[in-house]
This record gives sequence, structure tokens and C-alpha cells, in this order.
Amino acid sequence: MGRSTLVSVLCALCIAGCAGRAPVAARSKDSLLRAAAAVSTEHGAGTPAATPGAAEEETALADDHDAEEHDDGGEVDDGLELPVEPGAGTPARSPLAAMSEAQIEELLAKDPAALGPMSVGATNAGALVNGIRMPESDRWELVDPGHAWGTRETVDALERAIAEVHRQFPGSPKLYIGHISARDGGRLSPHKSHQAGRDVDISYFLDARHRWYQRATAANLDRERTWAFVRALITETDVELILIDSSVQRLLKEHALKIGEDKDWLDEVFQFGSRKPRPLIRHARGHANHIHIRFYSPIAQESAVRAYPLLVKRGAIKPTAHYVRHTAKKGQTLGSLARQYGTTVEAIKRANGLRSTAIQAKRVYNIPRPSSGPAAPPKHVVVPPRRLPPPRAADASPPVRHDEAGPALGG
Repeated sequence: MGRSTLVSVLCALCIAGCAGRAPVAARSKDSLLRAAAAVSTEHGAGTPAATPGAAEEETALADDHDAEEHDDGGEVDDGLELPVEPGAGTPARSPLAAMSEAQIEELLAKDPAALGPMSVGATNAGALVNGIRMPESDRWELVDPGHAWGTRETVDALERAIAEVHRQFPGSPKLYIGHISARDGGRLSPHKSHQAGRDVDISYFLDARHRWYQRATAANLDRERTWAFVRALITETDVELILIDSSVQRLLKEHALKIGEDKDWLDEVFQFGSRKPRPLIRHARGHANHIHIRFYSPIAQESAVRAYPLLVKRGAIKPTAHYVRHTAKKGQTLGSLARQYGTTVEAIKRANGLRSTAIQAKRVYNIPRPSSGPAAPPKHVVVPPRRLPPPRAADASPPVRHDEAGPALGG
């Protein structure tokens, strides 16, 4: 067997393994064979070049993503938690701030939904209380409706950005919306995040043959609509971060420059081609076939801060698990790791997306360790100012921020 033939065979095996690791949402939409065929025909697009900027966070993303590259399954690389952004911001305020603990506890007992949605803790170790399911619409398709629960702010922000695309391009095709969170939040395979109702997986706008979990390339990416969507996320919603593969970032940034967007602003927004320290759009492997969006939900987050002690007291939040990163050694098995860390084989398999009990030496695995309770939410929620661009010549005015007083207590 020649060297080129051997490389081709090895690549085909890796591609088949990657197709089998598409999230549950993808497998519920397309059969495994269809996904494998799609990935096999698209994988030749090439690997994007390394992107400068935010070096430490990029390294962390790469390290966390190692599991996704394995043939036995793994997590999607979406667990990045950013440090609090320095500088001015808008402190969040919850309707629950005006209520006493006795009033909150009474509602928890009699009518918990009246307290509104609550996003508890970090997106990679949190929970969702009183979540809102993303509604059905002719503008999008829910790939996995059972895992499309979020905060009211997440749902509203997503609807707003999609509506802006349809305002600019009437008759635009549907987007596919994948996972947001489970109804009560918490661990949602194969993700590290998606635990608190603030993370969304959504497709790119592609050509007429578009299907869920299809890789975006120069040949099929609808740059106009996708950029209109991403721009609306940045300028009209409280978005915390957006994960897009750098190969797609390049296409979008080139398009944005071509239509006259301000270069300095784009360098603040995109990680690709920039050395700015805190870009909103970041590279993460595994995001050439969908966009990962994380929103701030200031009302839901601050409500969780206010009600957290009472939620714990009433057992309304399930205990979360934290993870130990273990590098397997020769001769170790899932059984030996389970005994070492006081967990179970099945728990380790779920945490790593494994379909069998086989593990490999020198590979890093997530080992779940139960905690005494859910991770405490932050003390304060501060939403940084939106990164608005300078007005374009064709704009009569800069984008308008849609500030709202927030939902009523039950919204």
C-alpha cells in the first residue's frame, strides 16, 4: 500500500468517527449514514490556519477539544468560560430584588413559574429554572425540541437577530436551531456548556441543499445572510461570545470588509486576522458546521442570584458534577478509573461520549466527581456595553439598542 493510499484510508476512518460524534440533535435529524456521507464529501475543504490573538484562551480551547478528535467520541468544544470583562457595564436587576425571602419562598412552594426563568451558575456547571422553550416558527426548525429550552432573554435575542435577517432579506430560508439546554439545564451530551439556558447551537445560512450540521465552505456559505445574522447578534443583543471556525470567520470578515464595514471594528469583533485581546467571535474546532452563541441573560442570572439560597433549601436545583482531567496510563481501564475516583463506568462513558469501555493510554478523559450541591452563581451580573460599529455611510443612524424592562414575573 502506497503512502498516499495509507493516508487516504486513515483520513476516511477518522472522518467516519467524526460523523458518529455529531450531537444527538444531529443524529435525530439525519441518519448516521447520511451524516457520514456528508462529512466524507465535505472534509476536503482543509484545515484552517492558526488564528492569532487571545493566545491563552485559544490554547485552553484546543486542550479542551482534544476529546472531540478521538474515534470513540467526545465533547463538543463549547465550554469556554470567559473572565469578567473589565470596565464599565450595566448591573443587572431582577424583579425579585423587590421581594422578600418569605415572598420568594412562598412562590417557590405555590407557583414557582411566577418567579420567571433563572439561569443558575456557570454555563458549564449550572442549571435552568422555569425555562422557556424556543417556539416553532416558519423562520427556523428545531432539530431537537426537547433540548431547546432557554431563558426568556435567550429566546427573545435569538428571535430578534433572525428577524433582522428577514427584514433585510425577505423570504430567507429557515435556520436550524440545535441544542439550547435541557428543560432543567444541567449536563447535556455531548456539550461542556449548554447547562444554564444561555448557549445556542444554530446553523449557518447555506445554499439550497442546506441541512443541519453541514459544513460551511466558500462554495456553499451565504455570506450576506450569515453576516447579517452575526452582525445583529453583536449590535442588537447582549451576546457574550460567538464560536465560529476560523475558516468561516475569514469568509465573513472578507465579506464584511467588502461591503464597507469598519476595519478597526471588525478587528475588535473577529479573532481571525486580529491581535485584539477580547474578540467576540472566537475560533473553536468543531464549529465549521454550526455557530455557537452564548448570551448574557441579566434578568435570569440576577434572579438566580437572588433566589439561589432558597432554591438550594427546597432542593429545586440538582447537584452538579465537576470534572477531573485524567491522562490514562497503560493498563488502566474504565473500571479502575471508576474505583479510583469513586464514580461509575457509565458516568465516565457519559462524560466523554464513549460508546464502548475501551480507553487509550496518554488520552485525557473527563472524570465526573459529584459535588455537595450546585455551583453557586456569581454575586453580581454586569453586562458590558455592546460593541457597536461606527455608522456606515449608508446608515441613517447607528443600530438601536432594544432595552427592555424585562418580563413580568411569570414571563
